[in-house]
Amino acid sequence: MNNIVSIIPLNKKEVKDTVVSYFFYETDYGLAVIASTSKGICYVGFGEKEPMLNDLKKRYSGTALQEQKAGLHKLALSFIKNERVSELPLHIAGTDFQLSVWKALLQIPVGKLSSYKAIAKAVNNPKAVRAVGSAIGDNSVSYIIPCHRVIRSDGGLGGYFWGLEIKKKMIEREAQIAEIEN
Repeated sequence: MNNIVSIIPLNKKEVKDTVVSYFFYETDYGLAVIASTSKGICYVGFGEKEPMLNDLKKRYSGTALQEQKAGLHKLALSFIKNERVSELPLHIAGTDFQLSVWKALLQIPVGKLSSYKAIAKAVNNPKAVRAVGSAIGDNSVSYIIPCHRVIRSDGGLGGYFWGLEIKKKMIEREAQIAEIEN
């Protein structure tokens, strides 16, 4: 399903001319904020309204933020519900290394898990486990780039910016979906 997600890099030069539309939505994982530019989804967060909004404002401080629904939000919501979408463009900022890690995360199938160590190997940098963890933590489009599918090598959940309860719920729901599809 993740082969329909494409990443359009957001470079620093275009930030000041970028309008970011965001809105709050209810999902199976609780309240979410979804934000987009005219080119793609740039932010997905889960949890409480104020911390999500503060994080969004921090990440996109140079842009014009507008609380309004956008057509791309509907695509992201469908994706989060595991409904089929034809394409889902992401418009996100990141270093080349971060982008490579995020692209590797997109290769983890629904219902499967990977480790920080396996992702480091996947990006041809097997000693960069901590850097991979940092890149995963900097993912601005939670769930769509499935950072929740990465756990520690010892089987522990590791961390999750939006809380381990949400990560656990996502993993459990995707395991059910994968079981139904198989």
